[in-house]
Amino acid sequence: MLGLRTLLALFLGTPLLLPAQDRTPAPTPEAGTRATLAPLFARAQRDPAGVVPLVLAASAEIDKLPTKDAALLADTLEPFARRAFFSGERLPDMESLGLVLHRIEKGEVVERIAAKHKIGAGLVHYLNDELDEKKLRVGQELKVLDLSTGGLELVVEKSVYRLYAWKRLANGGRALVMCVPVGLGAADSPTPAGRTTIVKRVLHPDWTHPVTHKVFKDGDPENVLGGYWIALDAAGLGKSGIGLHGYTGSVAANWIERGASNGCVRMLQNDVDRVFHLAVEGTSVELRDAPAH
Repeated sequence: MLGLRTLLALFLGTPLLLPAQDRTPAPTPEAGTRATLAPLFARAQRDPAGVVPLVLAASAEIDKLPTKDAALLADTLEPFARRAFFSGERLPDMESLGLVLHRIEKGEVVERIAAKHKIGAGLVHYLNDELDEKKLRVGQELKVLDLSTGGLELVVEKSVYRLYAWKRLANGGRALVMCVPVGLGAADSPTPAGRTTIVKRVLHPDWTHPVTHKVFKDGDPENVLGGYWIALDAAGLGKSGIGLHGYTGSVAANWIERGASNGCVRMLQNDVDRVFHLAVEGTSVELRDAPAH
């Protein structure tokens, strides 16, 4: 995987080289995007106060770009989105992204707090460093992502092998929560396209081999789900048994950003863990067949 420095160089660095007779026209939208975002990326790298403005501005630009350029920008933005949505860092103006401080009341536990905000309990741990559930106290403030009114959507852009998580904002815009590479269905068992929802999440699931139908229990070396199963409703996809999951059946190079599964969306272990604790049952999911731009 490319590092942040390389991604920044790719997206913000070398301008397009044009023939001499074509060097005077107005810059392309891509070049304009680079010029607009370059100072925001630079500020966010050195100043925490620059992270939220960058996430907001870059998220708005992603929708304007062709699919491949949008994926590159999203990849470049991902480390900064991770700081906001999956770390204990309390960034200035994080409320603009739907990140709030929950003040613990008497009798509350992490599961109850998470349910109130419509997130997985594991996300509360991501957002609060070294959280000890046995030492919660009344009045303690926890950083949470408030999805109590909805607004989260997962989008799998099949043409670029990316899963995006988007948070709808109060002003009508949206913010990129995460963007990660995925593996998809093989040519003879393609990942379907359509709009659906998450209907079940299971940690440490059993796995039924799609051909032999043999069941492998959690912990069995032949169970390739990686400990996560996020089931999608067949309604809208026209195919049952489709879900998001980890994968331990082969090294990542053999399946990430490739078509190799029986139709499911495979994810790297660290990435599927984040999705599992972010997107609860009922979350909207779109598997997009063709480029959006």
